[in-house]
Amino acid sequence: MNLPKISHALRRSMLLAMTTSMLLLSACTNVRIIESQVQTTPQWTTPAPAKALYRWDRLPADANNPQAGWAEVQLESALAPLGWTRNDIEAQYSVWVGVRTAEFIADPWGRPVRSPWTNHVQISIGSGFRTHGVGVGVGMSTGLPPLRRSGFPPPSGYAQEVSIIIRDLHTSNVVYQTKATHEGPWADHANILQTMMSAALQGFPNPQVLNRRVDTTISR
Repeated sequence: MNLPKISHALRRSMLLAMTTSMLLLSACTNVRIIESQVQTTPQWTTPAPAKALYRWDRLPADANNPQAGWAEVQLESALAPLGWTRNDIEAQYSVWVGVRTAEFIADPWGRPVRSPWTNHVQISIGSGFRTHGVGVGVGMSTGLPPLRRSGFPPPSGYAQEVSIIIRDLHTSNVVYQTKATHEGPWADHANILQTMMSAALQGFPNPQVLNRRVDTTISR
Protein backbone atom coordinates (compact mmCIF):
# COMPACT_ATOMS: atom_id res chain seq x y z
CA MET A 1 0.00 0.00 0.00
CA ASN A 2 1.35 3.43 -0.95
CA LEU A 3 1.36 5.96 1.90
CA PRO A 4 0.69 9.61 1.03
CA LYS A 5 3.81 11.74 0.85
CA ILE A 6 4.24 14.45 3.44
CA SER A 7 4.58 17.84 1.82
CA HIS A 8 7.69 19.92 2.36
CA ALA A 9 5.68 22.64 4.12
CA LEU A 10 4.11 20.09 6.48
CA ARG A 11 7.49 18.60 7.30
CA ARG A 12 8.81 22.06 8.11
CA SER A 13 5.80 22.76 10.36
CA MET A 14 6.26 19.47 12.20
CA LEU A 15 9.98 20.11 12.66
CA LEU A 16 9.30 23.62 13.94
CA ALA A 17 6.70 22.30 16.41
CA MET A 18 9.10 19.64 17.69
CA THR A 19 11.92 22.16 18.07
CA THR A 20 9.66 24.58 19.92
CA SER A 21 8.48 21.84 22.28
CA MET A 22 12.04 20.82 23.04
CA LEU A 23 13.05 24.42 23.75
CA LEU A 24 10.08 24.93 26.06
CA LEU A 25 10.84 21.70 27.90
CA SER A 26 14.48 22.71 28.27
CA ALA A 27 13.46 26.13 29.59
CA CYS A 28 11.13 24.57 32.14
CA THR A 29 13.88 22.32 33.49
CA ASN A 30 16.14 25.35 34.00
CA VAL A 31 13.79 27.20 36.35
CA ARG A 32 12.15 26.47 39.68
CA ILE A 33 9.38 28.02 41.73
CA ILE A 34 10.20 29.11 45.27
CA GLU A 35 7.07 29.08 47.42
CA SER A 36 7.36 31.49 50.34
CA GLN A 37 4.80 31.47 53.13
CA VAL A 38 4.64 35.10 54.27
CA GLN A 39 3.14 36.54 57.46
CA THR A 40 3.10 40.32 57.81
CA THR A 41 1.99 42.54 60.69
CA PRO A 42 1.91 46.28 59.89
CA GLN A 43 1.41 48.43 62.98
CA TRP A 44 1.82 51.96 61.67
CA THR A 45 0.34 54.48 64.11
CA THR A 46 0.48 57.12 61.38
CA PRO A 47 0.23 56.65 57.60
CA ALA A 48 3.15 54.55 56.41
CA PRO A 49 5.80 56.80 54.84
CA ALA A 50 6.42 56.48 51.12
CA LYS A 51 10.05 57.40 51.79
CA ALA A 52 12.06 57.04 54.98
CA LEU A 53 15.57 56.98 56.44
CA TYR A 54 16.72 54.02 58.52
CA ARG A 55 19.70 52.47 60.27
CA TRP A 56 20.46 48.86 61.09
CA ASP A 57 19.51 47.31 64.41
CA ARG A 58 21.99 44.55 65.29
CA LEU A 59 22.05 41.99 68.05
CA PRO A 60 25.15 41.88 70.28
CA ALA A 61 26.07 38.50 68.81
CA ASP A 62 26.37 40.09 65.36
CA ALA A 63 29.13 42.49 66.40
CA ASN A 64 31.95 39.97 66.02
CA ASN A 65 30.46 38.03 63.13
CA PRO A 66 33.32 37.68 60.60
CA GLN A 67 30.82 37.66 57.74
CA ALA A 68 28.67 40.47 59.10
CA GLY A 69 26.65 42.41 56.59
CA TRP A 70 25.42 39.85 54.05
CA ALA A 71 21.74 39.96 54.98
CA GLU A 72 21.84 43.73 55.45
CA VAL A 73 23.41 44.27 52.03
CA GLN A 74 20.68 42.17 50.41
CA LEU A 75 17.92 43.95 52.30
CA GLU A 76 19.36 47.39 51.56
CA SER A 77 19.13 46.60 47.84
CA ALA A 78 15.54 45.41 48.29
CA LEU A 79 14.45 48.49 50.28
CA ALA A 80 16.04 51.10 48.00
CA PRO A 81 13.44 50.79 45.19
CA LEU A 82 10.73 51.10 47.86
CA GLY A 83 11.91 54.57 48.87
CA TRP A 84 13.78 53.56 52.02
CA THR A 85 17.35 54.85 52.30
CA ARG A 86 20.00 53.98 54.85
CA ASN A 87 21.15 57.03 56.83
CA ASP A 88 22.74 56.25 60.20
CA ILE A 89 22.76 59.93 61.30
CA GLU A 90 19.23 61.07 60.42
CA ALA A 91 17.47 57.72 60.68
CA GLN A 92 13.78 57.71 61.56
CA TYR A 93 13.53 53.92 61.85
CA SER A 94 15.71 50.96 62.75
CA VAL A 95 15.63 47.76 60.70
CA TRP A 96 16.60 44.31 61.93
CA VAL A 97 16.90 41.37 59.54
CA GLY A 98 17.35 37.77 60.60
CA VAL A 99 17.85 34.73 58.39
CA ARG A 100 18.39 31.09 59.22
CA THR A 101 18.44 27.72 57.49
CA ALA A 102 18.26 24.12 58.61
CA GLU A 103 18.51 20.70 57.01
CA PHE A 104 15.88 18.09 57.82
CA ILE A 105 15.12 14.48 57.01
CA ALA A 106 12.06 14.20 54.80
CA ASP A 107 9.49 11.47 54.25
CA PRO A 108 8.94 10.04 50.73
CA TRP A 109 6.71 13.05 49.91
CA GLY A 110 9.37 15.59 50.91
CA ARG A 111 7.67 16.55 54.18
CA PRO A 112 9.77 17.04 57.34
CA VAL A 113 9.67 14.08 59.71
CA ARG A 114 9.64 16.69 62.46
CA SER A 115 10.40 20.38 62.84
CA PRO A 116 13.50 21.39 60.85
CA TRP A 117 14.60 23.59 63.75
CA THR A 118 14.75 20.71 66.26
CA ASN A 119 18.03 18.99 67.14
CA HIS A 120 20.41 20.62 64.68
CA VAL A 121 23.56 22.70 64.76
CA GLN A 122 23.68 26.13 63.14
CA ILE A 123 26.86 27.43 61.53
CA SER A 124 27.18 31.16 60.91
CA ILE A 125 27.47 32.19 57.26
CA GLY A 126 26.24 35.77 57.30
CA SER A 127 25.21 38.87 59.21
CA GLY A 128 22.31 40.71 60.71
CA PHE A 129 21.16 37.29 61.80
CA ARG A 130 19.58 35.81 64.85
CA THR A 131 21.70 34.98 67.85
CA HIS A 132 22.48 31.53 66.47
CA GLY A 133 23.36 32.91 63.06
CA VAL A 134 22.59 31.18 59.83
CA GLY A 135 23.22 27.51 59.70
CA VAL A 136 22.85 24.18 58.06
CA GLY A 137 21.39 21.55 60.32
CA VAL A 138 23.40 18.42 61.08
CA GLY A 139 22.91 15.56 63.48
CA MET A 140 19.23 15.31 62.71
CA SER A 141 19.02 11.52 62.91
CA THR A 142 18.89 11.22 66.70
CA GLY A 143 15.60 9.78 67.81
CA LEU A 144 14.09 9.63 64.33
CA PRO A 145 12.34 6.54 63.01
CA PRO A 146 14.32 4.53 60.45
CA LEU A 147 13.61 5.73 56.91
CA ARG A 148 16.26 3.81 55.00
CA ARG A 149 14.97 1.74 52.15
CA SER A 150 16.96 -0.66 49.98
CA GLY A 151 20.19 0.62 51.47
CA PHE A 152 19.58 4.25 50.49
CA PRO A 153 19.66 7.09 53.04
CA PRO A 154 16.44 9.05 53.63
CA PRO A 155 15.98 12.17 51.49
CA SER A 156 16.98 15.56 52.86
CA GLY A 157 15.19 18.86 52.62
CA TYR A 158 16.04 22.39 53.65
CA ALA A 159 14.09 25.01 55.56
CA GLN A 160 14.83 28.71 55.24
CA GLU A 161 13.43 31.68 57.12
CA VAL A 162 13.71 35.45 56.71
CA SER A 163 12.45 37.86 59.38
CA ILE A 164 12.37 41.67 59.19
CA ILE A 165 11.44 44.00 62.07
CA ILE A 166 11.15 47.79 61.73
CA ARG A 167 10.97 50.09 64.76
CA ASP A 168 10.08 53.75 65.05
CA LEU A 169 13.14 55.33 66.70
CA HIS A 170 11.02 58.09 68.29
CA THR A 171 8.80 55.64 70.17
CA SER A 172 10.83 52.38 70.04
CA ASN A 173 7.62 50.66 68.93
CA VAL A 174 7.58 47.97 66.28
CA VAL A 175 5.73 49.39 63.28
CA TYR A 176 6.29 46.61 60.76
CA GLN A 177 7.08 42.93 61.08
CA THR A 178 7.21 40.36 58.31
CA LYS A 179 8.45 36.79 58.02
CA ALA A 180 8.87 34.44 55.06
CA THR A 181 9.47 30.68 55.33
CA HIS A 182 10.24 28.05 52.73
CA GLU A 183 10.88 24.30 52.71
CA GLY A 184 12.26 22.47 49.72
CA PRO A 185 15.12 20.39 48.25
CA TRP A 186 17.36 23.36 47.37
CA ALA A 187 20.58 23.93 49.29
CA ASP A 188 21.77 27.14 47.56
CA HIS A 189 20.71 29.19 50.56
CA ALA A 190 21.98 32.58 49.38
CA ASN A 191 19.80 32.48 46.25
CA ILE A 192 16.77 31.19 48.14
CA LEU A 193 17.08 33.75 50.94
CA GLN A 194 17.39 36.64 48.48
CA THR A 195 14.18 35.49 46.81
CA MET A 196 12.41 35.12 50.14
CA MET A 197 13.51 38.60 51.23
CA SER A 198 11.71 40.09 48.24
CA ALA A 199 8.67 37.91 48.98
CA ALA A 200 8.61 39.11 52.60
CA LEU A 201 8.50 42.72 51.36
CA GLN A 202 5.74 42.16 48.82
CA GLY A 203 3.21 44.99 49.14
CA PHE A 204 5.42 46.96 51.56
CA PRO A 205 4.53 49.03 53.53
CA ASN A 206 0.81 48.09 53.42
CA PRO A 207 0.24 44.65 51.86
CA GLN A 208 -3.38 43.94 51.02
CA VAL A 209 -3.12 40.31 52.20
CA LEU A 210 -1.23 39.74 55.45
CA ASN A 211 -0.91 35.95 55.38
CA ARG A 212 -0.15 34.76 51.89
CA ARG A 213 1.90 32.50 49.64
CA VAL A 214 4.29 34.20 47.25
CA ASP A 215 5.59 32.15 44.31
CA THR A 216 8.79 33.35 42.65
CA THR A 217 10.41 31.78 39.60
CA ILE A 218 14.21 31.68 39.60
CA SER A 219 16.85 29.79 37.65
CA ARG A 220 18.26 26.50 38.89
